Amino acid sequence: MDTGIQEMIKTLETELGYSEKGGGYTKFGDWYSKNVDHSYDFSNAAWCDMFLVWGATKAGVAKQVGKFAYTPSHATFFKNHKAFDHKPAPGALVFYDWSGGKSIDGIDHVGIVTSVDGSRIHTIEGNVDGQFVKRKVRDQDNVVGYGHPEKVPIGRKPAAAKAQQAADHAGTAAPKTAAMAYTRPVPEDGPSVELWGALTAVLFLTLSLLVFLKHRRPATRAAATEPMTTEPMTTEPMTTGPEATGEDR
Repeated sequence: MDTGIQEMIKTLETELGYSEKGGGYTKFGDWYSKNVDHSYDFSNAAWCDMFLVWGATKAGVAKQVGKFAYTPSHATFFKNHKAFDHKPAPGALVFYDWSGGKSIDGIDHVGIVTSVDGSRIHTIEGNVDGQFVKRKVRDQDNVVGYGHPEKVPIGRKPAAAKAQQAADHAGTAAPKTAAMAYTRPVPEDGPSVELWGALTAVLFLTLSLLVFLKHRRPATRAAATEPMTTEPMTTEPMTTGPEATGEDR
């Protein structure tokens, strides 16, 4: 289990025994309204998921865990990152549907797995038995699936994440080339407007230069091949006298 997820579980353990206050108020819902989603007052809302988000944020792993108050959206987050499956593991978030369904849309509740004992899972969950933070031991009949924070490739492209996972499995370090390839990723929507502008300017200058050279070449050839002409030299008869000698008359 990732050390960050271990720290998250330790943080959640400090809240064991916590119960919601009058009117369903919890400090986790209040915190969520002030720090995650300001558009709604979550202080009296169902809080099983916000409890986990609170612990993940305190432990510094919120990007891997995700920040959600609505459990189906949270499960979809893991599914979109190819980190959602049916394999229980310590540190995984477990999603339940109390009606026994297996669809993400029907998820009612979420907790975090602390250990696995055969077909049974040990968890820490908020908003259980009506209002408490408790440890639970459950079978998997009502489990829809598991979200694995360690498989979420936050800050890396999927290919780099796969390279790292393969390297970890083999007990070696990830190739440097895999990490370097994603140091400066291309934006998801393609090259930036500035890049297209620069490429357009270069193309325009190149075409302008070609047109200029095309118009100059015929004149240059003509100048190079035109035969030289010479004027016939004429001689005037020499004269003598004052004009010729420069003497005064």
